Amino acid sequence: MGYFHQWDDFPEREISYLKGRPESSKLLVRIMSSERMMATHLNAKKGAFVPLHHHEAEQIIFVLKGKIEAIMGKEKESSRILGPGGIWVVPSNCPHSVKYIEDTEGMEVASPPRLDNFVGYTASHTFFDE
Repeated sequence: MGYFHQWDDFPEREISYLKGRPESSKLLVRIMSSERMMATHLNAKKGAFVPLHHHEAEQIIFVLKGKIEAIMGKEKESSRILGPGGIWVVPSNCPHSVKYIEDTEGMEVASPPRLDNFVGYTASHTFFDE
């Protein structure tokens, strides 16, 4: 049987694997997960940045408000500016990074769940490429 939640049921916090990196406090998330999927509500201030990295999970990012620069490839060979209504599909283990050009609100769906997003999880599942 299914279940129901409100985003306010989940605490807004920094992404655990970005703590200590410059600008990490400009990106706040609320995360909920089922057994096979994870959904993340993103709130980013202009200037927030996630460095080039990769992980097992596939991701689909939906830009609801604001603007991002979506960057893919180890050599950053593919880049696109996405605004409201923009959708970014990131395949498993594809190196990618994101720059938040404006204050941005978005949603992300990942499968399988990215366990490194949960505080106290000790095995790294995000691998930085720079």
